[in-house]
Amino acid sequence: MKPEIDVSVIIPAFNAQVTISHLVHKLLSEQTLRMEVIVVDDGSTDATWTILSALTDERLMLIHQENQGVYAARNAALAVHGGEWVVFLDADDQVTDGFLHKRLQAAREARADVAVFNGWRADSTGLQRSPVHRKQPYGQSLTGQEWIRHCVKQHEWPHYLWLQLTRSAYIREHGLRFQEGKSHKDILWTIHLAAGNGRFYFADRQDYTYISNPASITHRQDYYDIRAASYIDVIADILALSAQQQHRATRRALVRHALVECRHFLGLYRRKVSNQQALRVSFCTRIDFRQLLPGVSSLSDVVFLLKLVRKMFPVPKAQD
Repeated sequence: MKPEIDVSVIIPAFNAQVTISHLVHKLLSEQTLRMEVIVVDDGSTDATWTILSALTDERLMLIHQENQGVYAARNAALAVHGGEWVVFLDADDQVTDGFLHKRLQAAREARADVAVFNGWRADSTGLQRSPVHRKQPYGQSLTGQEWIRHCVKQHEWPHYLWLQLTRSAYIREHGLRFQEGKSHKDILWTIHLAAGNGRFYFADRQDYTYISNPASITHRQDYYDIRAASYIDVIADILALSAQQQHRATRRALVRHALVECRHFLGLYRRKVSNQQALRVSFCTRIDFRQLLPGVSSLSDVVFLLKLVRKMFPVPKAQD
């Protein structure tokens, strides 16, 4: 019989030859809990797979797949993981000593379904750091829907997966998996995680450092259209989820958040995308601006919604 596993660590890796070995060794150095580290090589073209294959530890599971994107890689690992808890990490970031043990201890003591921690944002040198979030209910537990309303009210939505430690049974109970695609689907994962309305606990443990990479694909000119299209997916999904909620305040909070994502979309659309016509058609096909009206809560929202309508739903010119 396979021994029980406390935590499954899921790490997608694409061309991560510089950082992956350090992160895996750091995790495997913890000896106080039963873990499995699942690394999914998502079609790397560098030495990532060679480096991983040279690592010998029975707690390490390697998956190789053709390049399908980070969300497909996470789904592949979710399908085979065996831990009581799951944590998603990025291959190029850094964790503190005892990272898994301390997170697991906090989550169990709080009897949480999901524990949300803090972390540091750092520049590419790792030196200039700032907290990932500042307005979460540290030391408290909320239901998932209470958390949605809190985040929208505070204008702070910490959707980063590496902040979360999640009970596997909760993931299975709600049939959660990642919507596959190129960008921004971590937002949808976290919103659906919260909509399940489990017990969420918040700890101001800054135990993870997210390294900002200016050379990341998300900053490439040819990726802006992909990001904008992904925002349309996010907005449409949030609006659909809102319509399913029975709690009026939660419905409205979700629509307010959809309006925030519309701001992100419009910023890309107006300044950086190359195929505005195709994106406008996609937006108009999938989103009715009237769905966004319940999310208006300020004059700024009114002004923005008018801008959005003017850009996305232009009035046809009268024929002579």
